[in-house]
Amino acid sequence: MPPGAPVLVSRRVFRKRGVPKPAASAFGNGLAATNIKFGAAGADSERHATPQLFRAAQASAGHTPPDPPVALLSAFCKRLAGLPRPVLLLIGLGLVVAIGGLDYVTGPHVALSIFYLLPVMLVAWGTESTGYGAAVVAATFLAAVISDYHYSSPAVALWNAVVRLAVFGIVLYLMREVRDLVARLEEQAGLDELTGVANLRAFRDVAAREIERSRRFQHGLSLAYIDIDDFKGTNDRLGHDAGDRTLIALATLALATARSVDTVARIGGDEFVIVMPETGADAALPLVTRLREAFPRVSTIGDAGTTCSIGLASYGRAPDSVEEMLAAADALMYQAKAAGKDRVRHALLLADSSRGSAPGRLLPFSPQPRA
Repeated sequence: MPPGAPVLVSRRVFRKRGVPKPAASAFGNGLAATNIKFGAAGADSERHATPQLFRAAQASAGHTPPDPPVALLSAFCKRLAGLPRPVLLLIGLGLVVAIGGLDYVTGPHVALSIFYLLPVMLVAWGTESTGYGAAVVAATFLAAVISDYHYSSPAVALWNAVVRLAVFGIVLYLMREVRDLVARLEEQAGLDELTGVANLRAFRDVAAREIERSRRFQHGLSLAYIDIDDFKGTNDRLGHDAGDRTLIALATLALATARSVDTVARIGGDEFVIVMPETGADAALPLVTRLREAFPRVSTIGDAGTTCSIGLASYGRAPDSVEEMLAAADALMYQAKAAGKDRVRHALLLADSSRGSAPGRLLPFSPQPRA
């Protein structure tokens, strides 16, 4: 395709749920003519097919249905976390009153102290607040004093209540530690270990949410697909430490260039994406152009700076799936590589109507080679 040729794009060809290979996609007149595929002119020979990577990742990491007990517990916790804190506190206090009344009626012959842990743990975990949990612990202290005072001396009732208070206080402390640990693990599970940006799993979650928001509120959505040029050659010539520094440099630059509402993720070896919610072509293209122009200056390795190729897919109305959006940006990135690398290939994708396919929109494209 000549560098100044327009790109004709329609979403109709991405309607299929599976991710089509860029070589087989009838991606408008412009992309079909290029016949982008593995081993195409200008493309890195080390590059793997992204759709296949996605299918493998989806099957092996985080997309298998959970066991029924785990699913039920997860659904209960989500429903619990959705309740307002005062409501959860009232539920916990109500349970304390109910257990305390039963404890008073049954007397010391039936031990019910362990059941006071239920409202304590329910409120502490559901509200994510040790303070709310402490309020329920204080209620259990009063319930213990009242229920035991009827059957024993005041000193014994007070001692039992203090012991129970100490045990429940330890439970609250341990729950806070577990909650903090779970939060840290969840954060780490969504981050790429080397670069510190979001990983593939986090990208899929964010992209799915943004697609849903875009379709609901009719907002624009853009996705930039970034691939480092000749990255395998860099690793072979200069070693993997140099390659790691290049990846970190690109991730740092992408974070500095992107806005606070954008999400930067590493989804492959040298492949990064930027999800730009509520962003059309006018705002997305200057952003990724600045990134492409700045990358050689921050990633200087050896005698020459490393470059990157970027495919940018902008939607007036979001696609049906993450795979569809990613395949569009990936195919555009392949075009940028086939056109000589160190370029941005951009296209505006329009929504199809439910009957028939809408015509694509001609979007003039002028490559901006590095000076």
